[in-house]
Amino acid sequence: MKYTRWILVFLTLLIFASTLVSVEREEIVIHECFISPDIKNFDCHSSSIIETSPGVLCAVWKGGPGEGLSNADISQNVGIWMSLCENSRWSDPKQIVEAPNSVCWTPVLAKYPTGELFLFYRVGPDPRHTISLFKCSFDGGISWSEAEILPAGIVGPTKSKPIFDPEGTLICGSSVEVGSPEDELKATACWIETLSNDYHWNKYGPIEIPGKKFGCIEPTLFWGKHGILKMLCRDRSNRIDLKGWIWIAESQDAGKTWSELRKTTLPNPDAAIDTLSLEDGKVLLVYNNSHVERYPLTVALSTDDGDSWTPLFNIEEESGEFPSITLDSQGLIHVIYAHKAPGQPQRRIKHIILAFFKN
Repeated sequence: MKYTRWILVFLTLLIFASTLVSVEREEIVIHECFISPDIKNFDCHSSSIIETSPGVLCAVWKGGPGEGLSNADISQNVGIWMSLCENSRWSDPKQIVEAPNSVCWTPVLAKYPTGELFLFYRVGPDPRHTISLFKCSFDGGISWSEAEILPAGIVGPTKSKPIFDPEGTLICGSSVEVGSPEDELKATACWIETLSNDYHWNKYGPIEIPGKKFGCIEPTLFWGKHGILKMLCRDRSNRIDLKGWIWIAESQDAGKTWSELRKTTLPNPDAAIDTLSLEDGKVLLVYNNSHVERYPLTVALSTDDGDSWTPLFNIEEESGEFPSITLDSQGLIHVIYAHKAPGQPQRRIKHIILAFFKN
């Protein structure tokens, strides 16, 4: 196998992860490239990646023309772009959602056990005033259906890929924000939204930080041991001059009820995170290891179901935000994220492959 040596290296690192403080990036990253278009005055952000069939990856992100950043300065024509990777080659990016007078927010991919590919996204002037939509693909992302609006009150996944329970129910980690950080009256809350096999939606929550109305959003979900569903959340505290952390909660009933959110030892600068379940309770986390900056972009490992974490290495030292992580059928880990090169005003979507081993 092409990456056998790297897979063995990473397996060895995981075995001794409980004693690791860090490892060298070069020992883990076996490939890296940019997949978004190299266009002047064009900014990209908020990506999602998934394997559609053995050896084929699909990636989506939001992007649009203009000066500055697509989630701050550019307020129109920020659509959704897509690329497919087969035989280690990414196709030319193409736009699959247009938003001439608005912004598309945080596209998220989900693959049903029956093979359909779903794209969830939101359209609106800012994350607090959006309409939630979705598209379907029955050919692995080559073609897409017309957009459909989600039921009123259903937001859909707001950052990380949904997961499935044993019966095939789609479980989405969602969140809602009311008011801007500078407003006196403001609140955030995480929610769980489920879509059953008969296409019936349910919603459970809110899940909030005890005693703190403005805080957690954009949960990422993973299965722990013994069928326990776990949630890690991003924290908005940095926007109101407080220290932000990653928070954790768990559910014994597949997301219907939740424990209180508890603060982990991991910082969060008001930036998105993503997780990947491995085996025997091991979980990988990609996050920004800082209270104030969206860098470095770090990979951490939990060997105890998410209760404690060991930072392994930094993917990027001075850039890298809003990561998406997935495991392919060859046992390789793929991470994509928004990256801004030194001295450059705008971001592109970068793809890296981490050596790993099959579950």
